[in-house]
Amino acid sequence: MSTALPLCPSCQSESVIKNGRTRHQKQNYKCRDCGRQFVEDPQWRMISKETKAIVDRLLLEKVSLAGIARALGISQLWVQHYVNAKYQQVNKEVQVRPKPKRRLTVQMDELWSFVGDKGNKQWVWLALDVQTREIVGVHIGDRSAESALLVVAVTAPGVPPAVR
Repeated sequence: MSTALPLCPSCQSESVIKNGRTRHQKQNYKCRDCGRQFVEDPQWRMISKETKAIVDRLLLEKVSLAGIARALGISQLWVQHYVNAKYQQVNKEVQVRPKPKRRLTVQMDELWSFVGDKGNKQWVWLALDVQTREIVGVHIGDRSAESALLVVAVTAPGVPPAVR
């Protein structure tokens, strides 16, 4: 009992041989003329523009990549490649708008964390603009007056220490 082998999808040649099985246990074939390997009934399908638009909206909603893949029935690897390609298209330059000059009121804050073990405390000193809540200065070091003065010096360069 002989079954007819499929034609090569690339060159339509009948010179096709069996070439083992895929990892999903589907029969793999190889064309003797062009060397292409293929399966008879591939499960691969092209992702539609509508599905890509849904992926874009779900990414804006901060849905995880695994969640997007599950919800849309697509490969998580494809979603990762799609996101990477989208990232390459993003403009890497930040457009900074100049701000009007005004009096800067700064609020200082400090917090600590440890690096490696609790015996290695590191203090993070932040200088925040009170009006916009933007970080205008930062220093990482110990909890001393010198560290506090360093963050003030970074925040207000050119201002005499007596005025600060």
